[in-house]
Amino acid sequence: MLISLTYIKLKEMYRKHNIEKAKKLIKMAKDKGAKLVVLPSLFPVGNTFEVYNNEKKMRSVVKNLAEKIPGNSTDALVKLAMEGEVYLIAGPLLEQAGPKIFLTTLIISPDGEIIGKYRKILMSEKDIRIGIAGGKEPLYVVLDKKYGVISEDDLLSPEISRILAFEGSQTIISTVRPTSKRQDIVKHIAITRAIENNISYLVNGELVENEDGEIIGYSPTFIATSESLIYKEAEEEDSILLVESTTITQNKENIISRLAGVEGIIGGLCKSIKKNRIIGEKTVAKTER
Repeated sequence: MLISLTYIKLKEMYRKHNIEKAKKLIKMAKDKGAKLVVLPSLFPVGNTFEVYNNEKKMRSVVKNLAEKIPGNSTDALVKLAMEGEVYLIAGPLLEQAGPKIFLTTLIISPDGEIIGKYRKILMSEKDIRIGIAGGKEPLYVVLDKKYGVISEDDLLSPEISRILAFEGSQTIISTVRPTSKRQDIVKHIAITRAIENNISYLVNGELVENEDGEIIGYSPTFIATSESLIYKEAEEEDSILLVESTTITQNKENIISRLAGVEGIIGGLCKSIKKNRIIGEKTVAKTER
């Protein structure tokens, strides 16, 4: 299956403008034969969590943008998937679920069905301070291959990737939030995870510009493998990065997933993630006192 990552320059808070850009890139990918398209973090408004330091403002932004699923943002994504006739992985977006707000990534089929919903597990200290809750379990989706789905800070956690590898994921797809300065550290982290687990990582970044056209946020779009390290990288804004799934996935069945006692290993890793999240929340609470 041909997969398309995107490298979109999003205009901050300009939904209609950004949706039109995505529509063109999805059509471009579809015309080249892509069956799966990945869109960036907090599409269609652009992710500025690491761009601004005003946390009071960011808390207000989070509350204003959070919506139930389905909602306006979900409807826009469903429409893009159906019109483009592709599978779509998009997010995370801000999901309002009761009193809690999650960073949630959606997997949408060409007929508009939400076939997967993943809530980001590993919260940064800033995420916690601005009112975002963490999810509980990693997620994979089975298309032509088994794809693990993570987002943003999840890439920092060896345990999350290890769980997905144990469960037989052949490739991991992640989005990454932009920062105010060009930083390539995410590439080194993805390469490390690829080598640790002997699977490929498809990482979707973005550019964010303000209303004056100034680039205020940047994160790279690239593919990391254990053999090639950086296998491919998007160089131009508003472009797509294509890769055939058979060239970056292991053809053999994941042996680790058949090991005796794997359920206990996965359970232990889940507890480790939960413990680390609780420690992070307590640290933030102590700092705010």
